[in-house]
Amino acid sequence: MRTFIAVDLPQHIKEKIAQIETSLKECQVHAKWVNPNNCHLTLKFLGEVTEEQVGDIKNAIDDVAACQESVEVQLESFGFFPNQKRPRVFFVSINQEAILKNIARMLEERLESIGFSKEKRFKSHITLARFKGIKNIDCLKREMKEIPLGEVFTIDAITLFRSTLTSTGPLYAEIFKTTLKK
Repeated sequence: MRTFIAVDLPQHIKEKIAQIETSLKECQVHAKWVNPNNCHLTLKFLGEVTEEQVGDIKNAIDDVAACQESVEVQLESFGFFPNQKRPRVFFVSINQEAILKNIARMLEERLESIGFSKEKRFKSHITLARFKGIKNIDCLKREMKEIPLGEVFTIDAITLFRSTLTSTGPLYAEIFKTTLKK
């Protein structure tokens, strides 16, 4: 099964993302927009795992969650991967990057000890769209500057998701969720 570890977003943040996407879609950029209900903050993409590995993954997530207190974050700014000149991914970042990098680093270390490869870098972000071309990208860059961000939410859990790819987009299902220490 295809899996990843992430922070699920509260409903009010998914609703804000829906508003953002509705507003920016008016630019008619050549992009595939992420369904707001699928939006999340990825901590580690695992790829294909076996049922036998799930127990060790759950233990790794539990170990990391036990070391990290819940943290209040806010939507901070829009960005592009790899950069604004050659955008492939459009995202919104959140503040508290150092805390999220630390959670991702702890997950990397714990998962590496059970056989998963370590990723070289981490940037906390919520993917909004994947570009298929740069048509009307200047409109998007102008319009995004007019959208206020700053919505606050609490990261208080880490979730292991199953991702099933379909012709209409990915379907995500929660496999396991654990709360951060209080």
